[in-house]
Amino acid sequence: MTFPSNLSHQQQTGFTLVEVLVGLLVIVGFISTAMQALVTATVFKVKGQEISEATTWIQQDLEQVKFDATRLDYAAGVYNPDPGACEATSESAGYAKRLSDQKLGSTNPMVIAKTSTTGNRPYTLSRTASLPTSAPYNILNLEYEVKSADNLPITIVQTKVIPDASLACP
Repeated sequence: MTFPSNLSHQQQTGFTLVEVLVGLLVIVGFISTAMQALVTATVFKVKGQEISEATTWIQQDLEQVKFDATRLDYAAGVYNPDPGACEATSESAGYAKRLSDQKLGSTNPMVIAKTSTTGNRPYTLSRTASLPTSAPYNILNLEYEVKSADNLPITIVQTKVIPDASLACP
């Protein structure tokens, strides 16, 4: 009886060492890229939360300032504008100065320590009020800035507030 010649030289099936190493390199490359994307997404999420919380703090304070601006020279459901403030010829006599003195107080800039609700990180909210240098003297300029504990700015907002009483001037 004769045996076929190919039985004595059977081919072995499987992966070579080089193929296994190349496969491992591909898997490691994929995992490291995915991890890098995950870390980057986490960093952006934290930055987004910081900016959102800082914006909320600024919005809360600005809403209070705007409410105070609507109440300046308001009594019995009517605005009674001050003629001196309506016809102001200097920054120290206009509605911006009155709003700054009566409602914002003498602390300029105002600085408040805040703590993040996520992570209990410390921040500083500051509000700086500045009076107009030219007529009309009824627009109060406000600048808000939120900084992290290591003094890096998170957000800066500049806005203007006009007291409603100044709009009732003749």
